[in-house]
Amino acid sequence: MDFRNGSDAEVNSSDVMQDGQVEMPGFELTSFDMTGGSAGKAPAQTAANKAAANKTAPKTPKANRVTKHEKEAGVSPAIAMDKTDTASAALVADALLAAATTAVAAPRVSDSKTINARRFTIVTDDARDALLTDFGKETLDDRYLLPGEKYQDLFARVADAYSDDQDHAQRIYDYISKLWFMPATPVLSNGGTGRGLPISCYLNSVDDSLEGILATWTENVWLASRGGGIGTYWGNVRGIGEPVGLNGKTSGIIPFVRVMDSLTLAISQGSLRRGSAACYLDVSHPEIEEFLEIRKTSGDFNRKALNLHHGVLLTDEFMEAVRDGTDFDLRSPKDGSVRGTVHARSLFQKLVEVRLATGEPYLVFSDTVNRTMPKHHRDLGLKVSTSNLCSEITLPTGRDHLGNDRTAVCCLSSLNLETWEEWKGEKRFVEDVLRFLDNVLQDYIDRAPDEMARARYSAARERSVGMGVMGFHSYLQKRGIAFESAMAKALNMQMFQHIAAKADEASLLLAQERGACPDAADMGVMQRFSCKMAIAPTASISIICGGTSACIEPIPANIYTHKTLSGSFVVKNPYLQKLLASKSKDSTNVWNSILEHGGSVQQLDFLSPEEKAIYKTSFEIDQRWLLEFAADRTPYIDQAQSLNLFIPADVDKWDLMMLHFQAWEKGIKSLYYLRSKSVQRAGFAGSGGVEADNTPEAPKFEIGETTDYDECLACQ
Repeated sequence: MDFRNGSDAEVNSSDVMQDGQVEMPGFELTSFDMTGGSAGKAPAQTAANKAAANKTAPKTPKANRVTKHEKEAGVSPAIAMDKTDTASAALVADALLAAATTAVAAPRVSDSKTINARRFTIVTDDARDALLTDFGKETLDDRYLLPGEKYQDLFARVADAYSDDQDHAQRIYDYISKLWFMPATPVLSNGGTGRGLPISCYLNSVDDSLEGILATWTENVWLASRGGGIGTYWGNVRGIGEPVGLNGKTSGIIPFVRVMDSLTLAISQGSLRRGSAACYLDVSHPEIEEFLEIRKTSGDFNRKALNLHHGVLLTDEFMEAVRDGTDFDLRSPKDGSVRGTVHARSLFQKLVEVRLATGEPYLVFSDTVNRTMPKHHRDLGLKVSTSNLCSEITLPTGRDHLGNDRTAVCCLSSLNLETWEEWKGEKRFVEDVLRFLDNVLQDYIDRAPDEMARARYSAARERSVGMGVMGFHSYLQKRGIAFESAMAKALNMQMFQHIAAKADEASLLLAQERGACPDAADMGVMQRFSCKMAIAPTASISIICGGTSACIEPIPANIYTHKTLSGSFVVKNPYLQKLLASKSKDSTNVWNSILEHGGSVQQLDFLSPEEKAIYKTSFEIDQRWLLEFAADRTPYIDQAQSLNLFIPADVDKWDLMMLHFQAWEKGIKSLYYLRSKSVQRAGFAGSGGVEADNTPEAPKFEIGETTDYDECLACQ
């Protein structure tokens, strides 16, 4: 492989790092030093830091200008924007793929196996390996351990890399090793090494110009090559047939989205974490009806994007039209002119039916999001126009109040609510975790390459992080509390009130110590983080944390078989197993009965009604409880939640529409997947489109059958 710096490198299997982080020849990474040259504290955010954030801002491209790479590729705006036939667009795409690849020649990482020298002396406890399940250990072995590294060494490596001082490092290690919280997987993979970046995923927006589209493609190649999931907003780009230039017509968004589909597929090849991206569009966009079906295999293949995920931004105006049964205008993003009219309720029904058939699109209630964004962001005139692969990140993208383009970043970790009783009284716990995340974010800012300038600028300006949770349902079962109960509702409120209050205290304290983030400082607000909380899906790290329930959702089954790179594991609900043992019913026959009934215990006559209620699975729980809990915790989460809904195959369509409508009425910001027992869903890039989605296949629990719970790994 020939690189722009004149060097040659051969890329082979040893160059592919864990979790899709690919070694980049030609780029020397500096070691991460949070001390700023002195031992102890992380560097404060000073006026110089603010100036640096502004200095590193990417230049805003001028619209309607032919770039160097366009000229090299032999592409003109007239060809790219005026042709409406997809064959011409495909020819343009081939040329632009080559141009984009040239534009992002990969930099070198010196040694993907290098572990940075330890800064602190952390006392580890190998006895804590007992807290890990066999499944969790295999997950760590498969994906995250470096050669010769033990489980406790991994936790100590990450704690050492992102702590302020000796005491903080020891506490962070203790929190992780006790499974009180777990960093997102890019932090586990790359923390304390000379490779990769610790960011999970990214959000960006496309300008309505050929140069803007090219810039986004180029950036997405870079982001995907570093293992990041991508959420891209296409709502600024004019719909098909709109005027452009003197007498041209636009080709619309679909041909350009197809190129993004090809880029994602190309970059994913050869990496352990396959590339994954989502496209978002406004419900008022003229191409919304075709966009809803871009992942369906039927229809014109040239206007499909089977390897991409998609999401729709729903406004209050649209939802009110659905409620009232009135028409709704589709408008040009360029000038607001009406390009078409639809019946709102019919469009909403189509949207819900597509979700039932494929699990997508994700939904973001954009007006709700922007009403509840941090006040200093509203006062600066910033706007949230998209989300990420998992619909829990709601940060501003596109051109900001200073005229610079922003690409938002997801810096994630999750608290384990199953261990709530152990850490709720620890006064410094939440503060310590946010200090840790602040240091992770600073590592990204310090080491991100220039090709990620828009993301680096956004991270430096707003310093948003996403502290989430997992293990809620496991905690309820540990306490013998049914999900559908007033007690569960009260505990949900208590937990999030506590976490939010502690997070607010920590953000203020860190602002006083290190300086407010520039966005907040510009408005005279003392906050280190613009946003502090986001509830991401946690399929991988919940497995590491003793097999606790993922995210905020109920368990999918009380027993299932989970395949890994090293084999298959039968996963049993540990609290149910204890209950069965206490009744002398922990037998193969009983577990086979549970398997035969899809992981359910409702057929077991020896369980009381109260016990059956405690061990209801996600498909057996009334989904209105999920909406109720999500609405209750929404005021305490400054971003959003990866909220899945679980629907039986025979659901009444009117009931399903009302469930989605109630999500908007209750002020919930977003909905992730709609999971149906009768549906197989979408894949990572290259895995077969809608028939092989990256959501778990619906459980069909027959004896000896296995079920993959394989979600997007970016936010895990």
